[in-house]
Order: sequence, then structure tokens, then C-alpha cells
Amino acid sequence: MTVNDMKELISGGESMTLEFKRDAPLSDSDLVEAIVCLANAEGGVLLLGVEDNGQISGLHPSHLPLNTYLLEAFLSNRTVPSVRITIELAVIENSSVAVIDVGKARSVVATSDGKMIKRFIDGAGKPGCRPLYPTELASHLSAQGQFDWSAQATSATWDDFDPLEFERVRQLIAKKAIADKTLLSLSNAEFAQALQLIVSQDGQSIPTMTGLLLLGRQDSITRYIPTHEAAFQVIADNRRVAVNEFFREPLVKLFERFEELLELRNQEQELNVGMFRVGIPLFQMDAYREALSNAFTHRDYARLGKIFVRIDPDEGGVIISNPGGFVEGVTVENMLVIEPKPRNPVLANAFKRIGLAETTGRGIDRIFGEILRTGRSAPQYDVDVSTVKLLLPNRDPDLRFVQVILQMQDRIGRELSWMNLLVLRTLVDYGELSLAEASRLLQRPESRARLLLEEMLDQGLIEGKTNSQGRSYHLSAGVYRSLGRPEAFVQRKATESTNSDERVLEYARTCGSVRREDVLKLVPHLKPYQASYLLQSMVKSELLEPHGKKRGRSYQVKQKTS
Repeated sequence: MTVNDMKELISGGESMTLEFKRDAPLSDSDLVEAIVCLANAEGGVLLLGVEDNGQISGLHPSHLPLNTYLLEAFLSNRTVPSVRITIELAVIENSSVAVIDVGKARSVVATSDGKMIKRFIDGAGKPGCRPLYPTELASHLSAQGQFDWSAQATSATWDDFDPLEFERVRQLIAKKAIADKTLLSLSNAEFAQALQLIVSQDGQSIPTMTGLLLLGRQDSITRYIPTHEAAFQVIADNRRVAVNEFFREPLVKLFERFEELLELRNQEQELNVGMFRVGIPLFQMDAYREALSNAFTHRDYARLGKIFVRIDPDEGGVIISNPGGFVEGVTVENMLVIEPKPRNPVLANAFKRIGLAETTGRGIDRIFGEILRTGRSAPQYDVDVSTVKLLLPNRDPDLRFVQVILQMQDRIGRELSWMNLLVLRTLVDYGELSLAEASRLLQRPESRARLLLEEMLDQGLIEGKTNSQGRSYHLSAGVYRSLGRPEAFVQRKATESTNSDERVLEYARTCGSVRREDVLKLVPHLKPYQASYLLQSMVKSELLEPHGKKRGRSYQVKQKTS
């Protein structure tokens, strides 16, 4: 790390992953605790010899010269299990600073004295360290994939199961095509055992957390899993809460209730494509179901909080949020491609087998695909350590975009993938994508992104160009024409030339003809009389030829005679 890098890092102040420590000198125990604090959160960097306000004070003379290898060994020996640490010595403003890089712990870490602490952000937005309480251990371990809360036995008994919920789940399996139909032939006891809804203890069948969540009586769920609660809210245009209902019901019953609550408010716009009418719903129910399933199966049930489903016009859609951030290894930057990592594996497996979730585990990309097919922007995830929040947009759909999708699918004989749709939607909204930008957008290596883009180029969906920055892509003339925006294609091409005549000629070649109102879109700074004069001068120059009477007059590229 260079001196400039260090100064830039310090100028940003302390954060969840950056800690400043004054070495006055700092006691061994305080230093070890600071290391454990970072390791039990996201890991990070500890700068020893920097004041809380960012002033460089340097290492205490008693610690100089610093043997970084001995300090690494000391810190490793004083943490249980040992934390991955690397130390560099930097000299800034004639002062020595120890740059201690702390790896994120794969399990809960304590000091050798038995202290477990973790980093947090306080109410004022400042980072600090606090004890890791016993009640938080389950959440901490499940987020790291080392503990399955949903597989744990409860203190309930078989009598805490509701026979009506057994029947509800069986009816769901019978109607869901993706459900495991072999479950229908089992007795209730065999059914519960097959889905790990019970464990055997001292010859008795004891409900697991998953069993109670799926089949429990409501009063039993409230007693044994008090963290389970979900709310359905509707915010009116005047920001008043029109609906605000809270539930502690078993999950399948709750899932069906939340389906019905949204379906009751669903409406459709109709789009005519050829001889067919296609319905564009206000709420895309398949995406909603998948998102709801994710919220139920991935929430942190060891943490207080509620699952919220909220229709909010100001946000522009349905927001689904649940307690508990992404599990370790999953981020917003890789969520579309990483292998599924459920927080509650037994519960997630039960949801798949009864037909409430994708058996492939590829739920997020399906959510993206279904929303994009309605002509809306992509879903948006907002994630921190305590909450996952998903926005499913439902603002006015781009019907021409939907029409382009349907026409292209009819032409190539297959559905466009979510990746195709995401590229097209991004190009509609932003105009152009470089290969590197497409790679980040699709969360794929550049080699894979290039293959997809070149395939879309062959299909006539996009066009590519190479400039000093490399290869980039934009929508094809045909797609722009289908979107009712042929002038946008010409303006995109016009980046290579700012000549107004060439823009008008390009438009006439692309669309077959050009009119005065088209010229005003192509060259926005022109006034109507100037657009008319431009067209007349191009006729005189024999670049265009007029067709039709004054009001309906259009201009076509003049064909050269041999």
C-alpha cells in the first residue's frame, strides 16, 4: 500500500471495515480485542498509530523497531480459533504505522481470555465494538452456513401440529407441477419425517423449527417461535397506510394469504401482438411468489423482526423485506450466479419439495426475468447485515419493449433469457454498454458476456462498434424502430459525426423516409422553419427527394441514376 493510498484510506474515516488505534502504547489485550471485533464482522484493516480523528501519531517508541512476523504470531496465538492476519509497516509523515489486515472469521472468534465481541454501527452512525451475546450466536453461525436453525428440535410435541395444515400442504403438492408427488402417498408421520419436520427423541416425535413453521398451530408457533411474524401493508397515494395487517400463521397458510392479498389488487393491461392479446399485469405474480418464498426461507428466525410485504406507490412497486442479510459469500455483485446458499437449508428444502420454490435454487434470476418481461426495469436489492429488501417494480410498463421481446421470441423460436432481457433493458435505458460493463451487469466473466453479446448481434437485437476505449454495443436499428424511437438509433450513430445532413440521411435510410417532425427530434436545437430549410436544401443538393403534399410530405433518399 502506497503512502497516497494510506492517506486516502485515512481521509475516509473509520467504518465497519476500518479501525484507527492510538498506540500510547496500546495494551496487548486491547489490541487482541480490536482484532476479534473486526474478524467477527466483515474483517478489515486496523491502523495502529492513527488517532480516532485520522491524525497520524505513529507507533510508540517502545514498539520500535516493529517485528511484523512476531506480532502476527502473537495475535494469531491470542485468538481462538486463530484469525488470518498480515501486517505491513508504513511510514507516513515521518511516523511509523502498522497496517494490520484482519481476515473475516469463518466461525465465531474469541480472545484467548474468552471474550467474544463484534463490530457494529451505533445510532450516530459511528463504528464500535460490543459483546457478541449468546442469543446472537445462532444468527451469526447460520449466516456463515455453520448452523441450520430450521433443523433444530423445539420444545413442542406432536399435538402442536395442526391436522388442517397437513391437509393444506397436501393440497398444495397436488396442484403444484414442480412439487414432489411421492409425498402424497405417505402417512402424516412418514410425511413429517421425509421433510425433516420431526426428530426422534426418547422414542417420541418432536417437531423441528421447520415442522412447527409449516404445520404448527398458531398459538404454538407464537409460543415456541416468537420471532415469526409477517405484515402486509398498502401505502395510499397520500402516504396514509391503507392496509396494515400482521400475521403469525403457519407458512403455507401465510404464503397463500399473501398471494391472495396481492392478487386482489392486480390488474392487467392488454397488448395486441399480431393476432394475439397479451396481458401485462400490474404485479407479476410468479416473480412475487419466488421473492416471497425467498423471504420466508432465508429470513433469520433467531433475530427479532418481521417480514414486510408493502405496496408503495412512491417506491414504484412491491417491497419485500426480511430480517437477516445475505449469508456469507453472497453479495449483490454475485447473487445472480453464485450457487444457492440457504440460511435455513431444511426449511428451504421443504419449500422446494412441496412446490413453493424453484427446485434448481435459481430463484433470483427467475425474479429478474419475469419482471423484465413486463417491460419494467430490473428488480432492486438493498442489503445490509440485518435486512434484505427487494423492490419489484410495477410502474407503467414499456409496452413497445414487451412487443419487441415477443416478436423476437417468435422469430428465433425460443424465449429470451433473463440475461438477454437485462442487456436489452439496460441499452434502452442507458444507450450503450461496454464489454466490461456488460460483464459486471450479468455477473459473468468477460468471455461469457462477449459470447452472449455476439449472439445477440447475430440475432439482430444489438449492434457493436469499436473505438479507442474498446468494443461497445447499442440497440440495432430494427429494435429502435420497433420501439418507436428510430431517431435514437441515428443519434447513437451520430456520435461518429455531428453533421446534421448525415443524421437526416441516416434516418431516411434506416426508416425509409424522413419528415420535418423527425428532423426536430434528430437535431433538437433547430426551430421548425430551420428544419424545413434543411430538408429543402438537401433536396436542392439531390440528397433527398420529396413525396406527397405539404402536410403529409416526406422525404426519401434520392436514388442515383447510372
